[in-house]
Amino acid sequence: MTKQYKAAIVGCGSIGQAHMQGYERLDNVDVVAVADPLEAARNMYMKEYGIPQGYATVAEMLEKAEPDIVSVCVWHLLHDTVTAEVAAGPSVKGIICEKPMAIGMGRADAMVDVCEANGVKLAISHQRRFTPGWEKAKELVEDGAIGIPLRADLRVKEGLANWGTHSIDGARYILGDPVAEWVMGAVERRTNKFERDTAIEDACMGLIHFGGSLQFFIQSDLWDRNSDAGKFFIRGTEGMLHVTETVLKLFNAETGGWTSVDLGLKEGDQAIGGNTNGAQTKELIEWIETGKESRGSGRIARDTVEVMMAMYESARHNKVIRLPMEEKEYPLELMINEGKLPLEDTERYDIRGFLDRSQIDETRYQQLRDDGIPHHQAMSIVHSEMGTEGIRPAPELASLKDSQSKDS
Repeated sequence: MTKQYKAAIVGCGSIGQAHMQGYERLDNVDVVAVADPLEAARNMYMKEYGIPQGYATVAEMLEKAEPDIVSVCVWHLLHDTVTAEVAAGPSVKGIICEKPMAIGMGRADAMVDVCEANGVKLAISHQRRFTPGWEKAKELVEDGAIGIPLRADLRVKEGLANWGTHSIDGARYILGDPVAEWVMGAVERRTNKFERDTAIEDACMGLIHFGGSLQFFIQSDLWDRNSDAGKFFIRGTEGMLHVTETVLKLFNAETGGWTSVDLGLKEGDQAIGGNTNGAQTKELIEWIETGKESRGSGRIARDTVEVMMAMYESARHNKVIRLPMEEKEYPLELMINEGKLPLEDTERYDIRGFLDRSQIDETRYQQLRDDGIPHHQAMSIVHSEMGTEGIRPAPELASLKDSQSKDS
């Protein structure tokens, strides 16, 4: 008989809805509780998803709901402390923590350590590892379709920790989770830019060297050209791959040009939520029951955090950083505090600040939701109408068309 699992969600915002979609696809999981300090946020989840219990604190939720699996869907800087509190819950067997895993290697390693100490399986929600495009790309690489992998090119925006964590993690997954040997990075921060209360850069780039001849090059917030967290190019000695979550193209001697690879897509195959989060949860349960580590484990994810932190640390010291890195704090924040990134625009702003529900007009928000406006969009509209200070989008990036016009 299949074991039933009780699940709970900490943080009733936008991303928790993707976790809910995953839980809803599994017959052996019942979401029994949510925890969030905001009553309106708790009530929204309880009403929309039929969740019976809601709590203002994690401690009360752990004591009364006794969940087996907990999704940690709070903002980045809370990931480590909430994960530690949840891992200490007597009933907890597994945790799915949102990305980025942590801001700083000290926090990331502490998360792995506390979960291991409590016998809890920690998965990080790099859920795109479960998308058809990425899974098939991994299979093709393992079958030798592009020969020996040499280089992956990644282009993202809206912050390295926000989008870049998916891209770096995805390329690592497809190429067998190699461990980086050294990193060289460059950072620009001329505006006082934050993302979900975490200081971030205006732009950055990095060269990441792995064993053998394999390197990644990542650029963030430099050139748009349809950049995406789930899209990248991989080049090998015998061919190339153009990878997204739901589209895959192969170029080698046999294809004679770029050829689309059939992925057998099904309804619900998507980058976030749907079948993707369902598969992530299913594999966590298999890890709990069999001991076979999930592809999204905290142990694997901490290496992605280290690559990002090493990019910042390289810029901080103007040198190559060899791994494992020594610095355990957040190198970008250290650079800011050391005066190494003087600002031209000192006004603090947050490109995801509109997700903060603590001060919004709940009546107006509910009107928008009743009109069929999704949560994410409704939050943005409410903050815009209220004129909330310190919230503005990231600046537009140069497009291919812009670049061509300047060159002509």
